[in-house]
Amino acid sequence: MENTKIVEELFQSIEKNDFTRAESLLSKDFKITGIGPEGLGAKEFLGVHKAFNKGMPDFKFNYKIGSESQNIVEAKVKLTGTHTKEMPGPIPGIHTIPATNKSLRMPEEKVKVTLKDGKIVNLYVENVPGGGVPGILKQLGVEIPTEVRSH
Repeated sequence: MENTKIVEELFQSIEKNDFTRAESLLSKDFKITGIGPEGLGAKEFLGVHKAFNKGMPDFKFNYKIGSESQNIVEAKVKLTGTHTKEMPGPIPGIHTIPATNKSLRMPEEKVKVTLKDGKIVNLYVENVPGGGVPGILKQLGVEIPTEVRSH
């Protein structure tokens, strides 16, 4: 599978709640970076999206693939969803979030996906104002504890 298709498959699998398929596209040492001081491994990354999908059944990445060169695919995402169901805390320190019926409209974020041997090894997300998990929680009206803000 060409690299662009692998990236598209990851986004589509997460949107469809097919986390077995999504996990199969990630390398054993996968990291998502740019979102915090340490980044997240596959289990944590997929856990965040499982929580989002549970609380926002219409969650979408609204991705646009940009360029592909050798082992790097660049894309843009603009997350959307409607928080119609109870959402498990997507990150440690955040409790279950009751449905707010708020529509989520995130700013556009650039992502750079690095692949090796047909697997995604790194997903770098540009840090933009109002973006990331803190931006999502803010739009849903969730107060982020101070000790969690660095994530």
